[in-house]
Amino acid sequence: MFIREDRSIVSPATFLIFSLVAFAAFTVFIFPDALAQTGAKSTGFEKTTLIEFTNNDTVEINTVRMWLGKDAGDFKSFKTEKGWTGTKTAQGLLVFTTSQPLGPGESVKFGIKTEVASPGINWRTMDTSGNEITTGKTAINQEAPPEQVPTPPPEQPKTANFENAKFRIIPESPKNGDEIRIIGEGFPPNITLDFFIDNEKLEDFQSDNSGGVLGKTKIPVTKESDRVDLSLADAQGNKKTISIRIQHAESVIAEKVVHLTVTQATEIVGPGDTARVSGTAKPGSTVAITARDTSGTKIYEVAVPVDSQGNWSHETVIPPDAPLGSRMVEFSNGQDVITKTLSISITKSIRLTPSAIKYNPGETILVNGTAAAGKPVEVIIKDPIGKEIFSDILQIDESGTVTFDYPTQQSSTKGTYVIIATQEQETEILRIGLGVAPIEQIVAKFDKLNYATSDEARLTIQGPAKSTILLSIIDPSDKEKFTDSITMGLDGRKDYYISLKDYKSGVYSAVLQYLGTETNVVFAVGLQRGSGEIAMQATKQTYLLGEGILVLGSSKPNVLLTLEMSDPAGKIIKHKDVFTDKEGKFKDETFRVPADAEQGIWIIRASSGPNYAEAKIVVAGTIDQSFVIKVDKSTPYSAGDYMKITGTGGGKTQTASATIMDPKDAKVTDLSTFSTNVGSFQITWIVPTGLESGTYKIKATIGNEVAEATFTIQ
Repeated sequence: MFIREDRSIVSPATFLIFSLVAFAAFTVFIFPDALAQTGAKSTGFEKTTLIEFTNNDTVEINTVRMWLGKDAGDFKSFKTEKGWTGTKTAQGLLVFTTSQPLGPGESVKFGIKTEVASPGINWRTMDTSGNEITTGKTAINQEAPPEQVPTPPPEQPKTANFENAKFRIIPESPKNGDEIRIIGEGFPPNITLDFFIDNEKLEDFQSDNSGGVLGKTKIPVTKESDRVDLSLADAQGNKKTISIRIQHAESVIAEKVVHLTVTQATEIVGPGDTARVSGTAKPGSTVAITARDTSGTKIYEVAVPVDSQGNWSHETVIPPDAPLGSRMVEFSNGQDVITKTLSISITKSIRLTPSAIKYNPGETILVNGTAAAGKPVEVIIKDPIGKEIFSDILQIDESGTVTFDYPTQQSSTKGTYVIIATQEQETEILRIGLGVAPIEQIVAKFDKLNYATSDEARLTIQGPAKSTILLSIIDPSDKEKFTDSITMGLDGRKDYYISLKDYKSGVYSAVLQYLGTETNVVFAVGLQRGSGEIAMQATKQTYLLGEGILVLGSSKPNVLLTLEMSDPAGKIIKHKDVFTDKEGKFKDETFRVPADAEQGIWIIRASSGPNYAEAKIVVAGTIDQSFVIKVDKSTPYSAGDYMKITGTGGGKTQTASATIMDPKDAKVTDLSTFSTNVGSFQITWIVPTGLESGTYKIKATIGNEVAEATFTIQ
């Protein structure tokens, strides 16, 4: 659920290296004088050093200071054991302190990285009162006693700025004897702060790198004053104070106790997804959320306010590179503590990533990813006006790898393209910009086309993060059945569920509105097969490689049909479910002749129960034919017309050039694009004004291959 927080500079992996290479380094124990009782042991590898201090004295060690000689460079980074906090002063001194002093016989290790290899490290240990215990020096591969330890550089007093500092406590109105949690921000970073109640010191805390303070203590049971001052102060006397009223436990009138609850919490979440949690607590209070990894290291902490109705909620995006595994998450309001387990694992069967989010016209959109092995993935691409321009069924092998590309044309419409990939019930939605950066828009898809009334429909929505979207459900009689306001997650995604228990049979529309834009998605409830007579036809009989197919048909109103397209060998290439509207009509334009289609008779079949209808189409040309080009109509063109020039059978994935010549063989214009991986291409040209009437010629080339075609302008 939670963002990683590693305040150290050296990674745990680097820290581990110290131990693994210890055999390669010489170990030295240094006792500078007869009274010195702290033992120092160091091992090193290149520019990293692991130094271990053992307390052989009778007093506790609270502070360890380290500094380098004049010619030994500077400290670059460090790693501390749990319970110790390290800071680097402006003078280059490392100061390590702890809230749990090192007792006699105990030891502590620090990892150090320096500018030079195997430096001599000067050190000094101090007790809880700041008195010096031992001063010494360690050096790698040095057997002789060390030179006299130089005096460490003086520490300059920190100029603390408390102007923007503030803190609060949870609960806000404690009783004497209550445990309270202190939450502060805006303090100077990495300093020690004493916490006082009036003039009595209760605890000391350490601010983090960003000046935040988190800690807890108890109000003394013996505290008698009703009004007290709570303060956080540094060693120089800078102070931030708040005043509160303490209730006495024996005089508090019994009141209804509102306990902390966690009503909903994400249990399994994937990297890059949003984890959500909500619950109830005392109105106006605060819930502290702390997440720790399996070693107990704190990786996330946040304070969440409770509203006036006693409700609270929180969500956060899991980093895409978050390690997989379990997290222990603690929820506390200062009175109750609830612990939950969050598992970070791969939750989605399909994940896709484009090679870029913005392409230029003429470039090829390339998408890679993973999906469940051995199961097909349907890919649909829609242009900026929402028209489906590409669809394919990808067969996924045992590796689970997904790769596909879509070549755009120089004349392709600029704007935001939507890629929708579906594998079984999982859907992945991508937005790609062509010529411009992709814009935020609402994209939605139901997990099924037709539902039973006992089902719960899942609507997957993608849009701007944290945006509010208005959803309306329109019933078969075009009346509004249901409305709701949906707040998108931090990742811009939302799975919205609709109970269908009181929905009658028919076709419904989900209308999503956002900032003046509108998206419509249809779904059906309770439609049956067995329609009776079916009529169907394709809008033309002959198709080229890669061409889209528009199918029109009719049957009884509100019935479910299956469309299938098969090649000349009878193999089904694609199938999908459709339904007739309330007038019995159906239309589909998602079928497309594959780019590597076999030449011959292809069949599109519509069936419902025992009834079916077929439409036969002719696919002209295969990837083995010679290079040919043609225009999209045989009748004359006029100024302003859109002419589609298509080529097939040419070189694969190469530059395709086309030159248009007028009736006098003078060049009108040059056009270019890229051929696909099967040697086909398409160029759209707008016929300009001012051209004379007559027969024009197109000369196209791919590599060394040349093809020509003619057309007429009137």
